[in-house]
Amino acid sequence: MIRILLALSVLLVSGAAVAASSAQPLTPLDTSVMGGERQAYSVRFYDAMGKPAVGETVTFGNDACGFFDNGGFSITVRTDSSGVATAGFTARPQGITCWVTAEAGVRVVFNVFTYTLAQVSLTGSTFPADPRPGEPFTFTAGARTGLYPIHGARVAARVVPPEAATLSEAPGGGVNGRTDYKVARLDYGSFEIETSYRGLTRRFAIPAIDAPLQDMWWGGQAENGWGMSVVQHGDRLFAAIYAYDAAGAPTWFVMPGGAWNAGRTAFTGPLYAPRGSPYTAYDATKLVVGSAAGSATIAFSGLNDATLEYVIGGVAGRKVITRQLFGVAESTAAALQAGDMWWGGADQNGWGLALLQQHRSLFGVWFTYDANGAPTWFVLPSGFWRDAQTWQGRLYRATGSPWVGQGYDASRLASTDVGSFTLRFSGDSATLTYTIDARSGTMALSRQAF
Repeated sequence: MIRILLALSVLLVSGAAVAASSAQPLTPLDTSVMGGERQAYSVRFYDAMGKPAVGETVTFGNDACGFFDNGGFSITVRTDSSGVATAGFTARPQGITCWVTAEAGVRVVFNVFTYTLAQVSLTGSTFPADPRPGEPFTFTAGARTGLYPIHGARVAARVVPPEAATLSEAPGGGVNGRTDYKVARLDYGSFEIETSYRGLTRRFAIPAIDAPLQDMWWGGQAENGWGMSVVQHGDRLFAAIYAYDAAGAPTWFVMPGGAWNAGRTAFTGPLYAPRGSPYTAYDATKLVVGSAAGSATIAFSGLNDATLEYVIGGVAGRKVITRQLFGVAESTAAALQAGDMWWGGADQNGWGLALLQQHRSLFGVWFTYDANGAPTWFVLPSGFWRDAQTWQGRLYRATGSPWVGQGYDASRLASTDVGSFTLRFSGDSATLTYTIDARSGTMALSRQAF
């Protein structure tokens, strides 16, 4: 009998738990716990063979910023059948950082931030200065106390009024106290994004768009190659159509003004096709505006959709158009607001530079005259900010399909890089420096009032 008991004792000792060789934290290593609330910390321990260490003795400890379920600063538990040890920890109501450890041969350290609700502030990321209708941007809502994020905090958000924009939460909310939302405005008016966390609320204002119709409009990818700029000052529109003549050469028609219909959904005005002198040696005294070449009506049917109906030289036509999206929504505000109609002043009357802006991106069309004095244009479709006041990029000349009264054939579009440009802004003035076909020039610009 004694021998049997001794043998049984040896078996029990040999089967007892030994110190673990490795550990896997199941609770995030960075946690935030509000004072008076309980957080469970779990760790899986493994033996030297890489198997779960079952029945292992694990000591959890804390440096006095809270208590374990036994009321003390430390507690001893055993791992379960999957090698997991768990201890509940309740934070004191204070705003300090501390740690919780779990040790059984190997040691796991959790960084803990304790806080009170009175210490929490809600934050929101910067957003595009002019988010356009239908263009989504990311808004990041956050919760923090001073420099420390509330780890795991999911900050709720909603749009006020709700019909002004759509809002949807991106996956993974709460990481580092941040919750991302995709937002897209549905109209041109102002609205707010209201954030909330544990009864705290804060609102972030999205301003209205001052010139909601101002943009570059086109016939879509199927009619790539021509377009129309619309610049808006109050209720007045200045539009220019960039198209091609019967020979496929670039030409333009300008509608410098007009009138709205009773419902303020359609704007109608005369179209002009002036002749002038070459842009390389422009002489405003040679400008011949002539009588109106026809008329146009832009009927807006939605935030991003319109129809262009025209009569030019007695020939009528109709185009379905939409906003041309060229800017990328960024959280960084635009360097400056340069979108407008620019010109060389009264002494240079007859040509202009339409600059359209989406977020930080500019799209320009310089409408001027060729060596024969006929209307021509160059496009500045992209570029980059060299510094806060300087935008530069490449200039292109295009040829394409005859436009007036004909079905447009985008396959005939040919675009040629003809040189470079630099735009240097200073308030309501700017300087255009260009090189086209190896010939360089500099022009003083100002915003055109109309």
